[in-house]
Amino acid sequence: MKKKFVYVLFACLAMVNMALGQQNESRLTLNPEVPVAGQSLELTYNPKGGPLEGRSDLVGIVYMYNFYHWEMGDVQLKQEGDLWKGTFEMPENCAFIAFKFQSTFTLQPDSTDNNNDNGFMFIPKNSAGDYLPGRYLAWGVFRMPSLGSETGNYFSGNYKEISNEAAMMWTDQETKHYPQYGRHFFGTMKSVLKKMYGDNSRPGIAHLLKVMESQPDLTENEYEEISSTYRIDLKNKVKADSINQVILKLFPHGGLARFNRSFELNALPEEEYFAAADQFRKDFPIEAWRKNPNPRGFVYNNFYRELATRYYKSGNYKKLEEILPEMDMVMINDVFRKSVEFAIRKTPTPPETYVEISKKFIDQMIAKVGDGSYRQTIAASPRQAEELARLWLNYYICVHAQVAEKCGRYQEAVDMMNLIDEDQRYISYPAGNEAYIVSLEKLGNHTEAFEAMKGAASAGQMTPVIYDKLREHYTTLKEKPATFEAWIASLKPKHEVEKIKNKLRAEIIDIPFEPFVMESHQGGKVKSASFKKDEIVVIDFWALWCAPCIAALDGMQMAVDLYANDPTVKFYFVITQDEPNREKIDALWKKNDFRNMEVLYDANPKGKNSRNVVYKSMFPGTSGIPQKAILKNGHIRYRAEGYGGSPSGLMDEISYVIEILKEEGNHAEK
Repeated sequence: MKKKFVYVLFACLAMVNMALGQQNESRLTLNPEVPVAGQSLELTYNPKGGPLEGRSDLVGIVYMYNFYHWEMGDVQLKQEGDLWKGTFEMPENCAFIAFKFQSTFTLQPDSTDNNNDNGFMFIPKNSAGDYLPGRYLAWGVFRMPSLGSETGNYFSGNYKEISNEAAMMWTDQETKHYPQYGRHFFGTMKSVLKKMYGDNSRPGIAHLLKVMESQPDLTENEYEEISSTYRIDLKNKVKADSINQVILKLFPHGGLARFNRSFELNALPEEEYFAAADQFRKDFPIEAWRKNPNPRGFVYNNFYRELATRYYKSGNYKKLEEILPEMDMVMINDVFRKSVEFAIRKTPTPPETYVEISKKFIDQMIAKVGDGSYRQTIAASPRQAEELARLWLNYYICVHAQVAEKCGRYQEAVDMMNLIDEDQRYISYPAGNEAYIVSLEKLGNHTEAFEAMKGAASAGQMTPVIYDKLREHYTTLKEKPATFEAWIASLKPKHEVEKIKNKLRAEIIDIPFEPFVMESHQGGKVKSASFKKDEIVVIDFWALWCAPCIAALDGMQMAVDLYANDPTVKFYFVITQDEPNREKIDALWKKNDFRNMEVLYDANPKGKNSRNVVYKSMFPGTSGIPQKAILKNGHIRYRAEGYGGSPSGLMDEISYVIEILKEEGNHAEK
């Protein structure tokens, strides 16, 4: 009895807070103070004293519960003095709304304001002054992200969600006040029961299921929820299968029938697959699903990706062009990545064979960039989803520019790159920047080409070709810094460089490494015991079978060249987890004109032939490559995994770390 009284008291106090929305000291104020569903809501945000104080381009991300369905929205804010103001149109059935603020609509903001994890959360009313269905459930579920309510990115990683008992209490309140809508939150009630009682939740779930099955005019989605509950939660396969038969009879062209047909498709031999796929498109048109989407939409993602990829591989570009308009942005991007991008970056296939279909891909991406399809795969607001789609569009435009340039279609390459806003043009793909510059030069636009080179340098997205072209231009400048490197550095925004350096300073470590001896490809051995005091040694762990490792070698060559005349810096390229093949290594070095890049062979463990002793000693618990380790005075001072795709970006990363480590010695001397 006492426990029940405490819950009731807690509910009453919480409802007072819900009615008020926020504490008086909130950085966010609303007009009207209590939001009204279906009407305009004015926001005034004051970042003073919060994590966004002094930031620019502030925006709001909105989380809503609209008749038992989570949605996200955006608020574009405008600065007025120290305040940021915006207007948001409240949906008609919005029972709960929360705001989070950040700088720009990026999906990876470096700082956000959600009221210190207390939330900027409000319970709206309708125009008659009444609360709306869903308010209790949303108030509980939103604060328990582990339930998977699609709101998990609202809170920080340090957020402590409400207790299982509290979530159950809010669910009970919803069922008591709005029992007529229980069928709409059956899945949530089930999740809360499982969270609360674990394996002992079956009796409660069985009771919910009986109530659900008694509802009139069940939809296909509701039937599927019932079937899934029998199969997964109650372990009753026979009952689940019988319900599936009912679904197929009532909805012969519905989600389950579509899923079953797509599953059968993948088992067909190649000669039958394409005809069956055409029939699938007729029987289950994607446009019909888009008008009334259900949870089995992933079937279309899988189907179109597989079909488009098969058409591409078989060279049937006419049929591929036919289905592209049916596909959304996410599907098109994925197929382009596996086909055209893969071909231009990793195969010797002549680009003339796929340049036309590459252009068709890009045309469809441009048309679909605002289709919102990225919201199906991530928790994002409409503007965030579009920003992500535009980032991918810009990247793939650069890839197509590379394809066009390799085919001698220089004007097309230039026109493509000019579709990207100038402040975004050079940040995506160094090879695209090179294609743009080469094409401009081929067309005689040398002034524009030089500006593009400087743009690529500013963005830190240069290939060795661009870097060498800039070196040539440097010799022709009348007024210039003392060195080429100083001139290149002057082209980069100082605040961006300092931001990168601060990030790298935070990643500096100080871990002793085990002394090693490795055989050199040039003959002889390299011993760590021979490294001199304050000497900085950069080790790149790679393998002949590792494509990203080989791709990164261009950037490492740029770093080697940068320190070619510095005796205090050494570079070694350790072939690891791979048996060194002298002929292949020599051929690779000759093909790419790699210079002053000494290859070492990782040592074998005793009694084994895995060549990973030194690698494992420096990177325990992983086998991923490429890996970089920078050593000084018997310690590992920096480690980095992978390759970001920019040769000059890698050169910058290595050189910034080297300079940071050199500064340590200078400070010590002072």
